[in-house]
Amino acid sequence: MYFEDFPVGKSGVSVGKTISLTDIELYNEMAGWPDSTVSGIKAAPAMLVTMISAGLMTRQGFYEGTLMGILNNAWWYKAPVVVGDTLKIKYRVSKASLTKRGDKGIIVFSINVYNQKDEIVAEGEMKAMMRARESE
Repeated sequence: MYFEDFPVGKSGVSVGKTISLTDIELYNEMAGWPDSTVSGIKAAPAMLVTMISAGLMTRQGFYEGTLMGILNNAWWYKAPVVVGDTLKIKYRVSKASLTKRGDKGIIVFSINVYNQKDEIVAEGEMKAMMRARESE
């Protein structure tokens, strides 16, 4: 998908991803994070939630061949994510502007991450540069 396919207000919902003990253990080992628990259940580090959210955005399929770069990410974490939680994202295009050359555009996605109880566990804003259709 191209810049023109993302008008302000466009929104969508991803598929779900259930957080496993393996997800958390592999991330903690790779990143060197210590284990943490919430009420005796192993908890996911905030950055793992961010990475999974980015993966859920990618699975939407709209970056294929047109994403030129992620320019900025900002995240706010609202609630813990533990083993067994199923995450999904809801995104909305909050800003979109074509560059002066017209061959690419900057899109700002507002992202909410929900668990299986439909509670917001994280909120994010991602600024991406996407190829414009005219640039082909």
